[in-house]
Amino acid sequence: MNTKRGRPAGDSSTRQLLLSQARLLFAELGYERVTTRMIAQAAGVNAGMIRYYFVDKAGLFEAMLRETIEPLLAMAQQQARSTELRDPAAIVAGYYAIMAPHPLLPALIFRALHNIHSPEYRIVSKVFAGFVQQMLGNLQQVLQAPDLLQPGLQPMNALLTCFSLAIFPFVMPPFIKQAIGLELTPDFLQQLATHQRHVLQHGLIQASPQPDTAATADSTTTPQMFGEPHV
Repeated sequence: MNTKRGRPAGDSSTRQLLLSQARLLFAELGYERVTTRMIAQAAGVNAGMIRYYFVDKAGLFEAMLRETIEPLLAMAQQQARSTELRDPAAIVAGYYAIMAPHPLLPALIFRALHNIHSPEYRIVSKVFAGFVQQMLGNLQQVLQAPDLLQPGLQPMNALLTCFSLAIFPFVMPPFIKQAIGLELTPDFLQQLATHQRHVLQHGLIQASPQPDTAATADSTTTPQMFGEPHV
């Protein structure tokens, strides 16, 4: 039997399987506790495939992060070029939608960025630098727009509010999630995004001027605002 030496044979599906299993294990156990052998076993492939595609655990971790946040960066860049930039709620909702399939990942990132001496800090901070800069730029631009915020509100405080609404559901301590019975399913995050939009529109953003329909509307009709039905 003639066998060839060199790199093990693999295909793109093997690479994606390794990324998927790495994402699950890193999010559940943390960077330090996960080994390349664990990832390979979970993916059902030889550990040599990790060396083939990613060199080592750090390379796999970085590739997993980059591919996970790529949609986030694309969303931020698109919003910067579109009218959605005028709506902070769209930024929060977009973050929810992209992170919904990976609800444990933001907590992993949060922990890594709070431990500057951890081996994953350098990787996470490098990978997320572009996204954070773009997202901060988007929010700062929209929140500093004239006549956007309600009177008396400061852009910096509003910026912290938007970040809190976007991030906290994902980094909430597990015992609090258990105490309130919270499960970050895609359906719940979609419902929460609608709630957060209501909070931002009524708590931070000035109401858009309503068209003058007095000449045609019945005087007893309540004006429709923010897509809500007439009462």
